[in-house]
Parts: sequence; structure tokens; C-alpha cells
Amino acid sequence: MKRIIKGYEPPCLLKYRQINGANYDGYSPKKSLKEALLTEQGYICCYCMRRISEDNMEIEHWQPQSKYPELQINYKNLLASCSGNRGSKKDNQHCNPRKGDAEITINPCDSTKDCENYIKYSSTG
Repeated sequence: MKRIIKGYEPPCLLKYRQINGANYDGYSPKKSLKEALLTEQGYICCYCMRRISEDNMEIEHWQPQSKYPELQINYKNLLASCSGNRGSKKDNQHCNPRKGDAEITINPCDSTKDCENYIKYSSTG
């Protein structure tokens, strides 16, 4: 897993968060948000490090929306993930779809943890 250094929040998201009652489902300029996440991550999935693009990525909420609704439009909680075989059997899913609402302790954005030494990938996955 590669460390992600979060950049500045996109102006469109910052402006939207100022609206009373703003939430993730009501946020419509997701294209610019996806582009910001992809750029800061170098177009790789936050979990498996596969190459991703706007067409095959999802916006991942590090802290699940169901458990942390106050973080659903907090830019520091948003990552770019591959679609991880969404729609296939659970055993064939990975990354964002497989994680679901689970909480993972190693956050790739946490500068106090060296996630690159905790999770490594071999040539066989």
C-alpha cells in the first residue's frame, strides 16, 4: 500500500460543504472531485495500487458513511479506489466493494504510520 499525501480540497467541494444540510448524495460535480483524487494518488487505487481512471474508479470513504455521516464530504476522508469487480460474487470482489462498511486500521493518508512497510504485494498478489 502506498502512502497518499492529501492535497488541497477542490474549490467546488469546499463551496458545497458551506451549504446547510450538504451531503455526499446531493453533491453533483463528482467529476472534478474524482479528477482531484486521481491526480493526488497518481491514478492508482488506494488499496491495490492498480492503474485507474475516471471510468473505472469509485470515490471511497475511508471512514464509512454509515458510521461517520459527518465525514461523508470531508475531503481528508475521500480516496480513489478501483471498482473491485463490483456486481460480481462477494468472493470475487476486492478493494472498495469488498471493504464495504468495515473499518481498516491502516490509513494510507496517515503520516504517522508507514503503510508501505505494513502492507506489501508480491508478484503473485
